[in-house]
Amino acid sequence: MAMLVAVGVFFASLALIIWKPKGLHEALTALAGAALLFAARLLAPGDAAYIWHFVWNATFSLIGIMLFTSLLDANGFFRWAALHIVRQFYHRQLRLLVGLCALAACITVFFNNDGTILIMIPIVLEVTALLQLPRRTRLAFLLGIGLMADTASAPLMMSNLTNILTADFFGLTFGEYARTMLFPGLTAIVATIAITALFFGSSIRLGEKREEAPRIFPEPASAVSNKKLFKLSWLIIAMMMAGYLLSGKIGLPVAFIALGGAAVQWAASFAVGMGNVRATIRRTPWSIVVFALSMNLIVYGLYLHGAVDWFPKALGPMTEQGAFLGILGSGGLFSLLSAAVNNLPAVLVSSLAIQDTGGPHYLPFASLLGTSVGAKLTPIGSLATLLWLQLLRKGGIEMSWREYMKYGIVLTVPILVCALLALWLTIG
Repeated sequence: MAMLVAVGVFFASLALIIWKPKGLHEALTALAGAALLFAARLLAPGDAAYIWHFVWNATFSLIGIMLFTSLLDANGFFRWAALHIVRQFYHRQLRLLVGLCALAACITVFFNNDGTILIMIPIVLEVTALLQLPRRTRLAFLLGIGLMADTASAPLMMSNLTNILTADFFGLTFGEYARTMLFPGLTAIVATIAITALFFGSSIRLGEKREEAPRIFPEPASAVSNKKLFKLSWLIIAMMMAGYLLSGKIGLPVAFIALGGAAVQWAASFAVGMGNVRATIRRTPWSIVVFALSMNLIVYGLYLHGAVDWFPKALGPMTEQGAFLGILGSGGLFSLLSAAVNNLPAVLVSSLAIQDTGGPHYLPFASLLGTSVGAKLTPIGSLATLLWLQLLRKGGIEMSWREYMKYGIVLTVPILVCALLALWLTIG
């Protein structure tokens, strides 16, 4: 009976998070689900303490990074970069696609995947509308950015909430993480650009319009509100990267670096009259604390009451076939789990299953690729994809789940295989 209740609460919460009736916030949905499990005595206060220990670093790191990127965005930092690419390649739209995808990859790697969606999708909607591109060509750009937001999130620890959760669970430092995941992550980025360009290349070339210099696109410098703050931002980014690299040696949680960088950027913005306190507080995603803690409590309830006992049993036989088949098989299984139930709950299930099986050392890294790259198989695989769909609807582009799946499977599977093969080469 306990297992049935836990499963029912999980799927009810997931359904409400996906469909958002009357705009119901996902944090409130997850909190209600966790409260139900506590009320039914399927969770205890000690479980909350255990999960908080698991999620606090990742959660506050995400808050810091998203606040930092919003402050950069307010000064035109990312629009400046996008305008450089657009003015250079507006008349060669395949190159424009590659350039914008590369920019999205950089934002994802050095900041985070949700920030990439929030920053890049409005820019791409605007650019493709001004260029009067047909719907399929616009979709090529939007899908490329949407894919890159997650497929490019593997190389560094801070690029995705799931990365930090996994690294904390298995005690991986920033350097240890990067040494193993940098090559597979960069492979996923290159594969995303190549496969998107190949898939949409012919239709993009047919629709290219070769015109004179685009007066509709302003000079990149005009996007920057304060040039001194713009230059200082590069220094703050460099200092944060150095801090991440040193964090493992000095035992400093990555959340401290992310929040510290955001604080310095905010102070600098405030000094030049751009750091409005109320606006900064509104931009800070405090609700992610409630969501991450509550959702992981719901998933932990599944684990405690035997609802995911099947997963370690399915994982075990794959690892007995050697590293090659073990990485491909487990990576595929982690991907299917993420695609079916979202990668945030999937990362806890995967981590607990790996811990229970005591499997090979490559399993956490295969899990990371499954919960980042493989999550793109379905619209519910990641919160970034759900956010992407919302922004598309606001921009006047409707995409059904069936249409997304058609593109998602065809584009994601080869990217995932390339990334897993790169992991095998790295491990070997």
